[in-house]
Amino acid sequence: MALNRNAPSMFRSQFIVLTSFVFCAFGDALATPVSFSEVLDLGVEADHVWRPYGTHSQQTLVHFPQNGVNEPSVLLIHGGCWSNAYGVDHALPMAEALSELGLDVWAAEYRRVGDEGGGWRGSLDDIKSAIRYVAKQTGNSPLLIGHSAGGHLALKAVEDPALPIRGVVALAPITDLVSYGAETGSCQSMVPKFMGDENYEPREAYRNASVSIDRISTPVKAILGDADPIVGTNQVKRFSPAQLINVPEAGHFDLIHPKTPAFEVVKSAVAKIFSETIGSRAEPENE
Repeated sequence: MALNRNAPSMFRSQFIVLTSFVFCAFGDALATPVSFSEVLDLGVEADHVWRPYGTHSQQTLVHFPQNGVNEPSVLLIHGGCWSNAYGVDHALPMAEALSELGLDVWAAEYRRVGDEGGGWRGSLDDIKSAIRYVAKQTGNSPLLIGHSAGGHLALKAVEDPALPIRGVVALAPITDLVSYGAETGSCQSMVPKFMGDENYEPREAYRNASVSIDRISTPVKAILGDADPIVGTNQVKRFSPAQLINVPEAGHFDLIHPKTPAFEVVKSAVAKIFSETIGSRAEPENE
């Protein structure tokens, strides 16, 4: 299937305007970092539909459709420590906010730890299937936006050059399972469960499941708040200065809360990748 290379000129103009935003939020006085409960308190009003991309009940996509055609596509991959205790619902306010920019937004649910077939590698296999589904449905290579464990899965997916992916915006991504699993914390304690172990055993499989930055050839922006208590700077140290954006005083969930200055930074990073790739070779000739 040939994938469409061109987005409407109105979206190109919109992205250029957004890209001109020079992270002015950095200079603003920021409030206390938002909590996960504050994200859960957000509502969603825009029309959206659920679409299956596989046979398992968790293999679903939430789509926020646009009225036009050929809008740039985004696939949002939620976090939650790879655990089925956290679902796509908490990412829907962010998906709605992105759709208000004129983007064709899809939010992926996928099998996680606690689901049959979830963990390594089932969770990644689901994300790859979701990418193929969105590309087939839209005729566009989607931009992946992944948060935390979702950032890990997005970055692992883009290592596969056969997948139709425009680029990745990784929000507080977990990249190194060996070092992350050695840390103390509830999310860190999920690493061995994700890897199918009872206890933390940093085998070769942990290294294979970690992100290999040098295998990624598509555009990447990694964004981390410097007040993030869940994902530290050691997880983003391998990104180049051009790839990495640090947001002062922002916490882990500021990046996915649409009403924070940090989210303005996220929108600008999304706009920059689209402005650099629309009409470029980011759209492959064939699926």
